[in-house]
Amino acid sequence: MNDVRAPVVVVGVPVWRSAAFVDETLRSVLAQDGVALRVIISVDGADEASAAACEPFLRDPRVKLRVQPSRLGWVGNCATVLGAAAAETADYACLQPHDDIMDNTYLASLLAVAEATPKAAVVYSDIRGFGNLDMLIHQPSVVGSPVARMATLLTHHFNAVAFRGLTRVSALRAVKPISGNPFDDFAADTIWMARLASVGDLVCVPRSLYRKRYHGGNTHGAWERWPRDRQIAAWMAHCLGMLVEAMTLPTDTASRNVLVEAARVRLLQSGGTPMIFHRVLATLAPKERERLLSEFDAAVAQLDRPTSSPDAPSPS
Repeated sequence: MNDVRAPVVVVGVPVWRSAAFVDETLRSVLAQDGVALRVIISVDGADEASAAACEPFLRDPRVKLRVQPSRLGWVGNCATVLGAAAAETADYACLQPHDDIMDNTYLASLLAVAEATPKAAVVYSDIRGFGNLDMLIHQPSVVGSPVARMATLLTHHFNAVAFRGLTRVSALRAVKPISGNPFDDFAADTIWMARLASVGDLVCVPRSLYRKRYHGGNTHGAWERWPRDRQIAAWMAHCLGMLVEAMTLPTDTASRNVLVEAARVRLLQSGGTPMIFHRVLATLAPKERERLLSEFDAAVAQLDRPTSSPDAPSPS
């Protein structure tokens, strides 16, 4: 008799103003083959239409629905469902945006690789865009030492493909929750991937088993319409945020210098892979580039300053 328990996967679905899409999304989640599945839906505040669209799925005993008493925002709602998943007696968690669709074999395919790859914090697949944009989004695996993983992310990755992947709950519990920023939570999912990369590999299954819906309500569409100064300021803050995550690693001076240089390359997009706002950065005048880099270096220097302790003696 085989008493080995099948790994449990909890899928968290943060929902806001998605009555038009969430039915199709939830059907794709519940149609997953070969997975011990639980689903936690979190409707973000007073959104009666979305809550009503989700309620029929409560007939499935695997599904729980929570309607938040007040608006949390996208990042707050994501943190809520991930926290709920981590609190479950589960092995893996998956964050499923309310307007995307899983292939029926998505979770089982990722789970097979995760079980065979114990160093993986996250396993994910390629993404096929549909709706307003038909494209294949691929993020190569991010593996190696923690410093190597961070350097790779800094120089080559912006799209948070792994954000939608299968996350080991032990990795989820080992890092701080996903968090926002003053620039409408710009690229918070990318920072979150860096946080997870600090504790394990990000492993790609190079097949498009997931479909991302592009439509007029996508949050990232607004970023390209921001004024030039706001784009540059958001990008500066983002690059510093990525470096902050990298600097949480225990590093020697040489490794720290590798990470700082990788962050500088990311900031100016002077090498590696072109990322968002690269056209704006390419138009910077020499004095603008010099000023941007100077401000960045000054902020990096602040990261190296030790935090004063209340019990520390005052300087004489």
